[in-house]
Amino acid sequence: MTVDEMMKQVQGEMGDDPRANLKKIAEIADTLRKEPNAAELLEALAGYAYAQMPEEDRAAMEETTFAAGKRMDQTFADAQRLIRENKPEEAAKLLGAISEKIEKHFENGETKWFSFRNPFEYHVYRYYYPKDTNFERAPFDFAHYLVTYAYTLIEIGETPAARRALLRAILFNPVGADIRFEYAELCKLAKNMPDLLESCRVTAKLATSADRMARVCANLGFYCEEMGELYAAAVFYFESMRFLPTKPVEVSLQDVVRHMKVEGMKFVPPTKEQITATYTQFGVPEMPNSALVNLALVLAKEAQEYKRLDLEGLFYRVAFDMTNNPEFKSELDRIDRAIAAAEPQA
Repeated sequence: MTVDEMMKQVQGEMGDDPRANLKKIAEIADTLRKEPNAAELLEALAGYAYAQMPEEDRAAMEETTFAAGKRMDQTFADAQRLIRENKPEEAAKLLGAISEKIEKHFENGETKWFSFRNPFEYHVYRYYYPKDTNFERAPFDFAHYLVTYAYTLIEIGETPAARRALLRAILFNPVGADIRFEYAELCKLAKNMPDLLESCRVTAKLATSADRMARVCANLGFYCEEMGELYAAAVFYFESMRFLPTKPVEVSLQDVVRHMKVEGMKFVPPTKEQITATYTQFGVPEMPNSALVNLALVLAKEAQEYKRLDLEGLFYRVAFDMTNNPEFKSELDRIDRAIAAAEPQA
């Protein structure tokens, strides 16, 4: 779809009520996200929506969602460009302006604002916090913005401020495993072993793919190695390799095994019972998290009932990524065929 085609569609659906028009524009925006040129279309649509706003609403929007003279997402794009150009100090200034606006308007108020990155994360949050219903969707991905801000702060040597930014990011997406990995890296950098272990315990409950489960285990291996728990370190590195083999973890495992030999210890591939005992020793739940697998399957069935192939595919993908179960792969293949068959009709 071209921008001109989209604008003709949008303008043809506009009425006399500005607020109803904005709601309709938001609905249209959700249908554009899978378009190949989605970024271009959404940018044009955002400009049109801004022009349609009543003057008082436009002023309120500028106060809450503009930073450094631009809409937050545009300022964030400028910051990303500066990061690519290896200018972290300049990027940190722009991201700092975004951070201040987020703190002023979206933190510490009566309403919680979340920036879940997909529908499954939303349902994971509802699963873990069923009584928490008073929250709204943030206008932008504040969690991602704050993680990026933390990165630039680390680059310029402001580690304590980076830690605060990451903790704020977690509050905007408490079930996002990737944010907690960034926090774990900061814990490793600062040699903050208690927080690293606690981060691993939480992230193990949230990991929904082989690479994430492998990374949790690698971080646990690092923790145990730093704490002198060589056997446990070897077990966790072994587990990481089982989920997803990588060269750095293989090297870490070999180093620990060599260290064990110097100490007069032997290491052989652990049994299932030994692996379970090691997880239990450090208070970490085993992966994959069966509760999340079951949640994904329940949601997939519901999506099928509502004929939402996109969501059904997402939820089966989560279940497959966590288990590598060929039955779930068969369901994904079925959904792909159904989507392919539906596209010509659409």
